Amino acid sequence: MAINSKKLIKGIYYPPGDKSISHRSLILTGQAVGRSEISNLLEGEDVMNTLLVMRDLGAQITKKNGKYIIFGLPPGALFQPKKQLDFGNSGTGIRLLAGLISSNNIKATLKGDKSLSKRPMKRVTDHLKRIGASIELNKDSFPPIKIKGVGDAIPLSYDIKIPSAQIKSAIMLSALNTNGIVKIKEFKSTRDHTENMLKAMGYNIKVKENSKYRFIEMKNDKDLKPIKLNIPGDPSSAAFFITAACLKPGSKLIVKNMLFNKTRIGFLKTLKKMGGDIQITNQRRVNNEFLADLKINQKKHLKSTIIKSEEVPTQVDEIPILSIAASYARGVSIFKGLEELTVKESNRLLLIHQNLKAMGVKSEIIDFDLHIHGDTNLKKGGASIIHHHDHRIVMSFYIANLICEKPNKIKDKSSIKTSYPSFFKHINKHIY
Repeated sequence: MAINSKKLIKGIYYPPGDKSISHRSLILTGQAVGRSEISNLLEGEDVMNTLLVMRDLGAQITKKNGKYIIFGLPPGALFQPKKQLDFGNSGTGIRLLAGLISSNNIKATLKGDKSLSKRPMKRVTDHLKRIGASIELNKDSFPPIKIKGVGDAIPLSYDIKIPSAQIKSAIMLSALNTNGIVKIKEFKSTRDHTENMLKAMGYNIKVKENSKYRFIEMKNDKDLKPIKLNIPGDPSSAAFFITAACLKPGSKLIVKNMLFNKTRIGFLKTLKKMGGDIQITNQRRVNNEFLADLKINQKKHLKSTIIKSEEVPTQVDEIPILSIAASYARGVSIFKGLEELTVKESNRLLLIHQNLKAMGVKSEIIDFDLHIHGDTNLKKGGASIIHHHDHRIVMSFYIANLICEKPNKIKDKSSIKTSYPSFFKHINKHIY
């Protein structure tokens, strides 16, 4: 069914398994001796590449009756891979596994596709070199990453000034095979799924937080215990449907079993500030993660908002779809401090700006701030969307067809397979 300006979003929606937790569940159960079980694993290309790499490193992973069964290896016991480790388009996979490998006495080359080969790795690998690992990058910045790991890694203290869960998690995974106490100080809180899963698996990890910093302390004197995990629904995937429902007065959507981690739901706060009618119900805690159901019953148009730079880390992946909401809201919205968007799968900041203009929305970039001049008139649409194979740009500007007189033209939508292969199937189910 075609998505267009006459359509609304309705029904009961189950988001696919969370991508961040899916990656981490494969890596951490792959470091736990015994039988772990994972249900609702996201079967996108990015996660499947992490699965294949964990197999290459010695974990036994099989699928049975829709569930993944994992028999892991203890920290420090990774196998020497027989070939280069290919992560496709996955920045999460390559950065996290670089951390794990760096404290194992093996050699490995980590590579990716054309897009991943342009993404910066130095901000991760500079930390990992400090423990004693030997690491080489292409042009001193990009994949392939050649790592000679170190079996007797040095326990260190780290200050993470760039807000990145991938940098933090890479360090934490290297700490699994580091004798002594590893300390991490974050200057801005980022998604904490690695910490939560380590706690759920019985690891010796302490986390403290105050108004300025977040402190993590790890000591590898307790083994990781096998675990049964049912992966909650991905809020970054659900954001496309939640935002679409808030866009169009008359939309009614119920979202079930969604991850409700405070580091991932910044976009919900933004939509509610804009006038999104979102009710949160059935909050509960499972395996150290919060889950919730949502009810959207949108009766009026959204209004403009300002996202401050310190609010960006909790909604960095949702900025593309929030830009669509801002373009159909009354007034000028300003998204501040979007420098991190320039080093994602593409330069997302520039692509959002270019594509908004192409579909008839006034947009400006001032330094790293995005200014979107919104109104509740339908946009002219009919734009040829430039996406550079970035899945979130493709999905965001497909949702934009709900507010355009003419549908936007998107050639080659295959990149959605990296994170949300069932996107179009789900859209067809919820468009009325």
